[in-house]
Amino acid sequence: MRVLVVEDEAKVARALREGLEREKYEVVVAPTGEEGFFLVNAEEFDLVILDLMLPGRDGLQVLSTLRKRG
Repeated sequence: MRVLVVEDEAKVARALREGLEREKYEVVVAPTGEEGFFLVNAEEFDLVILDLMLPGRDGLQVLSTLRKRG
């Protein structure tokens, strides 16, 4: 199962990555909303963990755009 973690705080992102990888998930981390949005459109993920307070395009903007696109 592939998981995208969109999180700008390095410690939080690392903790999520390590915990998920320990449970045998494949994890990709994006530090910004823009990068997360790009990755969701460029690759296939089973789950996206999306921080709401991101620099630039925040998590709510990313989620809203993804929902509109279906």
